[in-house]
Amino acid sequence: MSEERQHHEFGCSKWPDLMRCADYQATGGSSPAAERGTRIHKYWELLGTDEAIDGDADPEEVAHAAWAVGQVDELSQGAKVEWERRIDCKEPEYFGYLDACWYENPETIVICDGKSGQGNDEQWIQLVGYAHALMLENESIKQAKLHFIYWDRREIKSYEFSRDAVLNEVKNLLEHIATGDRATGVQCNRCKLFETCGKVQGVLLRTWQTDYQSVWNSPAALSELRDDLDFLDKVRDKVTDRIKELVESGTEVPGFRVYTRKGQSSVDVRRAWESLQNEISADDFLKCCSVKLKALQSMYQLRTGEELSGDFITPGIPKPILTKRK
Repeated sequence: MSEERQHHEFGCSKWPDLMRCADYQATGGSSPAAERGTRIHKYWELLGTDEAIDGDADPEEVAHAAWAVGQVDELSQGAKVEWERRIDCKEPEYFGYLDACWYENPETIVICDGKSGQGNDEQWIQLVGYAHALMLENESIKQAKLHFIYWDRREIKSYEFSRDAVLNEVKNLLEHIATGDRATGVQCNRCKLFETCGKVQGVLLRTWQTDYQSVWNSPAALSELRDDLDFLDKVRDKVTDRIKELVESGTEVPGFRVYTRKGQSSVDVRRAWESLQNEISADDFLKCCSVKLKALQSMYQLRTGEELSGDFITPGIPKPILTKRK
């Protein structure tokens, strides 16, 4: 396993946020979702390099990694895959790590990056940044094939860029950053400038001044208002997190307090069956148990290499979900 990754302040993973807002400044830190993604990345590399995985690893996370390795095997078609390759660029200055890459031929580099969640429209610029560094290092590279491997939704999103296109996209990004133009978006909650940003304050002001009676009968105005209210949900979450920090540090916040909630007890299923099998039948015991379908699917896939299916799986009932069209 490679050493733990370092992060450059202008690393390519920040480029999608900078495309949305030229003044974006990352706050750092982590989250449960980010830590999960890091573990799956680790398992992906271990499986890709035929190294052992800790026996305590979550089967579902390992199954995601195993699927992603299979996609790399199909895409690479026997080419030598390099895992966790470090790239360094001097102009502009940044470094980073490629999850997996290989040469399709002397003039074509292929780069793969693993992702959790749904991704976003600007993510492609991250891999363009990686290709840019490799092209400056090796002038014979004329084309880049870029693949995002989304293990949660079992999907691959692919892009192709010529050498000129890669150089031009990086140039455009640098020019955009130089303008300092700001915009609200998913990056705001991760930005150091959140509290003082005029764009954020503009959403607060616009929502406060909304004439709700007139908006109610206007589809276009409702759509715009929904975007603002979705953004304000994130503002509320940020305020809630700050209140928790203050209260837990001993600072009094009017109307809030900390209390200890009794934790939920858990059962070791194997030990419970060993202890109770003389008093309870297997059928009755199973009625008291629940099976996590995703975990069962993952375990089956790891053991057999196949997708789980059978009449014992009852499909869920479809539910309408309101989404915003792009």
